[in-house]
Amino acid sequence: MNEELDWLVACLRPVLDTLDRPATVVDADGRFVYYNSASARMDGVDADEVIGKHVLEQNPWLTREDSTLLQCLERGARFTDVCQSYIGPDGQAIPYLHTAVPLTGRGGERLGAIEIGRQLRHMPNQRGKDADVPRIATADPQMRQQIAWLDVFAASELPILIYGETGTGKELFARRAHALSPRGSRPLFTINCAAIPDTLLESTLFGTVRGAFTGAENRKGLLSQADGGTLFLDELNSMPIQLQGKLLRVLQDGSYQPLGSHQSLLANVRLIAALNQEPQAAVAQGRLREDLYYRLNVGYVHIPALRDRRGDVPLLARELLARHAPELKPVVTQLAPEAEAALLAHDWRGNVRELENILRRSLLLHDGGARLERIALHAGVPDVTPRADGGLRGQLRAREAEQVQAALAAHQGNVSAAARQLGLARSTLVSRMRRLGLMGPLAC
Repeated sequence: MNEELDWLVACLRPVLDTLDRPATVVDADGRFVYYNSASARMDGVDADEVIGKHVLEQNPWLTREDSTLLQCLERGARFTDVCQSYIGPDGQAIPYLHTAVPLTGRGGERLGAIEIGRQLRHMPNQRGKDADVPRIATADPQMRQQIAWLDVFAASELPILIYGETGTGKELFARRAHALSPRGSRPLFTINCAAIPDTLLESTLFGTVRGAFTGAENRKGLLSQADGGTLFLDELNSMPIQLQGKLLRVLQDGSYQPLGSHQSLLANVRLIAALNQEPQAAVAQGRLREDLYYRLNVGYVHIPALRDRRGDVPLLARELLARHAPELKPVVTQLAPEAEAALLAHDWRGNVRELENILRRSLLLHDGGARLERIALHAGVPDVTPRADGGLRGQLRAREAEQVQAALAAHQGNVSAAARQLGLARSTLVSRMRRLGLMGPLAC
């Protein structure tokens, strides 16, 4: 390294090391001489392994013309807030906003270049609206097809029905549909129908007029507040059947009546609804009106469960690591192979939400270096990441540990319930847990 550049990097390092944004420095030949932990985290690598590599070697998807660092070196150009699709370790395009400037020595010679950026959680809306379009990371062909259909449905004013298990990201899909819609610059209102008592849900949606009931005042409901925008009804199958009938009228003729009023109002909203159970099953169980289902079922999107697209587990884990590690454990930049193996072996009944919680817990409990090696799958039981010793016995032991951990997770650490699921006596399960190193604070 040039001595002057070496001195400059040494001066900058105490500041750049503390940033939660990627920061890199290259020498005059385009080789990395500094690579902070945030950059390593975004790439899923160890920072020390990158030092000495050329920009195009580390980022083979880049061209010399597209690399702002190399253009700084070749043309002396400065780049401010450039938005570029950065290709992550899993081949996913990541929106990336960065600034790059050349570094000049005291004699005017070009020493190298520095780049500081930040990973965007949303990609800029290409339609030029104020809204951002949430990016949905996936490598799964079925998931990609559903996203493609969602984008097509979003461009219309027709209702959208989203089905996915709890934790799959239905609200993320709804926000993407809203952002890509003609109403993208208008408000999006979200209501979880399962989180509001039945007695309050109607007034929350439709509003009230003074005197409708004791203490009632003139108050706008969400249908009025979302005027010109989108209303997202999550867990629609938790809405009382009689109230679903009033919602049906909104879809049929665009009108509704506030609680206690005899005057009909027009609703200028686009409806997106989500179910956490298969629509036909919800209809059969009396949790969803059949006529409402057929009114909503214009743009239908099914989000596959995470266990049905296991190839997305490492991809999502790295994204979540990049999001949470800067706050919870800045030293961590990548997942170790054994950590990925443990994640892939898990059944993910809680889907992406469970994955996010487990990664956050694992980061908090991490006491090592740049690699996250141990995955704390269960809050009530100390985790031992399954490690096979290379032979059949080790592999069987690892598989047994996975099944026991999954059963415990399904019952919040309740050993008796987990034993019943596994078809074992409680004492037998406790004995196996002790042998597998899974003993810890236990529920009865």
